[in-house]
Amino acid sequence: MELGICVRDVPVQDVVRIARVGERNGYTHLFLPEAGQRSPDGRLTGRDPFLSLAAVFAATTRLKGSVGVAAAIFHQVPRLALKAATLQEQSDGRFLLGVGVSHREAATRFGVPFPASPLRYLRDVLAELREASAGGMAFGNGFPVLVGALGERMVSLGASDADGVVLNWLTPQAAAASVARVRAVATAGPTTTDPGKKPLSVLYVRVAKPEVLRADAVGYETMINYRNHFLNQELRTPEEVVAGTCIAAGDTGLLRERIAAYAATGLDVLCLYFHGLEHEERDKTLAAASSAAGVN
Repeated sequence: MELGICVRDVPVQDVVRIARVGERNGYTHLFLPEAGQRSPDGRLTGRDPFLSLAAVFAATTRLKGSVGVAAAIFHQVPRLALKAATLQEQSDGRFLLGVGVSHREAATRFGVPFPASPLRYLRDVLAELREASAGGMAFGNGFPVLVGALGERMVSLGASDADGVVLNWLTPQAAAASVARVRAVATAGPTTTDPGKKPLSVLYVRVAKPEVLRADAVGYETMINYRNHFLNQELRTPEEVVAGTCIAAGDTGLLRERIAAYAATGLDVLCLYFHGLEHEERDKTLAAASSAAGVN
């Protein structure tokens, strides 16, 4: 199992710093989620992960980078493909494009229609990406595409119609089931991508102070698809969500335990999702995790 890093809505100078520290410590991937939000007074907040990744690729030599994930309902798909192809060219093959549908609540905030069938919508997006990337932006040979997957059907779609999945808020037991599904779907075939490919499985695991983790869990519970996601894992309260799927910053014992547990699932990339930590504490966690995983 490889290790990755995820940070959201961080100044580009800090993203570059984190990327360099991660690369020195044996990390293989950096994921930047889209973070566009509207403040209470209506202003748009957040940063563009595509632009931040361009700076990362200019400052590193081995680290792979991904927008994880781009909410397709807010993009024109041909333009999305063009951005991905450009970053793939700049990075000399180190870019991955993560795509998803976002959430009904986010679509409502931005005044964008939410698809009646998210699964069918995303399948069409993947097909359009393949068509748009033909002739120099080939889907399989150009930039890999990962599906932000919540639920069994989205996991299956990522294995059959894309190059893998980005998973989120999963216990080790639930992660094992998702990884097994990815492998089973890919083995059963046929897939719309490379016949012999091994789909990539990536999991975000949050690392933050306990109060920050609880606040995140409470926020995600306001979205019906995530609330069902938690209940399907028998996580009924924010405290249970945090205990089952997150790592408290500074708890080295739990960090080592969870790394071992997720490695046993067959997961390809465990992505530590940092939130609200200062540089020093984040750097210590990066070093401790790489030591525990034996990647440095």
